[in-house]
Amino acid sequence: MCGIAGVIRLDGEGPPETEKVRAMLAAMAHRGPDDRKVASLPGITLGNCRLAVLDPARSAQPMGHRETGCHLTFNGFLANFLELRAGLEAEGEVFATGGDTEVLLRLLVRRGPAALDALDGMFAFAFHDPRRRRTLLARDPCGVKPLYLASDGPRLLFASEVKGLLAALPGRPAADREALLEYLSFQVPLSDRTLFRGIRRLGPGRLLEVGPGRRAERTWWEPPGPDPGAEEDPAAAAEALREELRVSVDRCLRADAPLGAFLSGGLDSTAVAALAARGVAGPLPAFHGAYDEGPAFDERPHARAAAAGIGADLREVVIGPGEAAEALPALVRALEEPMGGPGALGSWFTAREAARSVKVVLGGQGADEVFSGYARHLVVEFGEALAAAVRGDAAALLRMLPGAAEPLRGYEPLLAASFSGGDLLPPAEEVFFRMVHRGGGLGEALRDDLARELALFRPRERFEEVFPGRGEGDLRTRMAAFERRTLLPALLHVEDRTSMARGIEARVPLLGRGVLERALRTPPAARWAGGGLKPLLRAAAAPFLPAATLARRDKMGFPVPLARWARGPLRGFFRDLLLDGEAARRGIVRPEAVDRMLADEGVAARRLWALASLELWFRAF
Repeated sequence: MCGIAGVIRLDGEGPPETEKVRAMLAAMAHRGPDDRKVASLPGITLGNCRLAVLDPARSAQPMGHRETGCHLTFNGFLANFLELRAGLEAEGEVFATGGDTEVLLRLLVRRGPAALDALDGMFAFAFHDPRRRRTLLARDPCGVKPLYLASDGPRLLFASEVKGLLAALPGRPAADREALLEYLSFQVPLSDRTLFRGIRRLGPGRLLEVGPGRRAERTWWEPPGPDPGAEEDPAAAAEALREELRVSVDRCLRADAPLGAFLSGGLDSTAVAALAARGVAGPLPAFHGAYDEGPAFDERPHARAAAAGIGADLREVVIGPGEAAEALPALVRALEEPMGGPGALGSWFTAREAARSVKVVLGGQGADEVFSGYARHLVVEFGEALAAAVRGDAAALLRMLPGAAEPLRGYEPLLAASFSGGDLLPPAEEVFFRMVHRGGGLGEALRDDLARELALFRPRERFEEVFPGRGEGDLRTRMAAFERRTLLPALLHVEDRTSMARGIEARVPLLGRGVLERALRTPPAARWAGGGLKPLLRAAAAPFLPAATLARRDKMGFPVPLARWARGPLRGFFRDLLLDGEAARRGIVRPEAVDRMLADEGVAARRLWALASLELWFRAF
């Protein structure tokens, strides 16, 4: 795991940019506290700050290939590097190191862009090939590892974090107005824009090829559709996925550093931790964050039961309002962009606890977006089934009610809002849009110019650009695909920033290529068999889950007591943040709206978070 940075001369000429790249690395030093190096080559300067996890002594980066002069700077973890290495050795390659960087370098030297098809893992890299006068920049299929781009005259700059680019770009950063409106509407990015004008992400599964006089970008990984000849028997589908889960977790245990797992007590993290516990010597260190605000915000009983069931050594951290308020400015600076919800607080403190004893940690991120784990998916299906029942066919409604009742408990307000208005049973896409559109009511809290711009912004059109069409699968498949394209990169962004800020590597075995592609190739009849949330994953993980975890049907999702804090101990913090002189000079928020929001017994936590994190972002950058 590392931070990567570089400057590419688009004309292939020019002096080295060594000092500029060193400044970029210094701004991202938290990503790689173990080593920092720069390689200055004709037309390109590459840099790397390294968190040494595999072969710490010999795998320094940027790494060069002596025979060809090719160089690689790589951020991530190549989960199948041992298998790839064995194949390369059979082709005559001789290795000088024991890590994954040299495997990737030699594979790219031999195969160029075609090497990407063989990779299982999380990665963002820049590979320079002087023979072909080209540089390849690529990201993994889900975008677990970040990569940002910016142009500076005849140069293309890239870095793992925006802070790296800001250290090299002239002048002060400015806000991207279009991205700001997208954030206010959805609180997650729906495009590759960032809130920094002139800086964008290289998208998940994308490859950019740069050389003198040419710049070509394409998608190198497309999500596969259901295999027409695949087994539709749910039991057989679960068994096939179970084997991929075992392989993925086993590969993610490859490390030359202490290793642990995040454990909430839910299905996803417990499945990963249970398999990991089987592959380590001694009890698996497991980490959990909690809030002392009552059962609605406390998953410790579930985490403790899961830890006892798999024999893990659970280490808990309790997060209080004072600690949260103190951490928020640093958290927003680490995240670099305002995020959709306060759940990042839990990740921030849990990563800090993990860093006290391990350098690698496994988590359950990605399952909800791959296996359909969000209550809103059930809400949409419920509407479709109810509409069919009104038309005289109640079969679908009767089928889904037993599996949907418990996961939807506590989501009554969401159900009510989704089916409000003149049309009692609106189309499925409209119901789903209402649940992912977060801009309702925000306009009244904003000052005139921004409120007018938000009112003119067309969120439904932006949504339709991303939401898959009817030809791309059944309803639940299309909703999950939308989540993978939008919410998943935002969640992985939080996972990357909160872990790297603490100098630890967070791995996500549920997004391994085998798991991901097996799930997507499973026909809908087998993928959704059994109803409820994530039925295929639940069936696949059942043999190794503790009974207490398997019996759970509720979904807490690491809730944060933000509204409760805002009404009590943090009311002054939020009022000062949004109404002090600096905020007033910025002129974004209406003071009277903030007072109304904080005086309201039902504080809209998501709306408050959107405004607070946006103000903190402006202050940080």
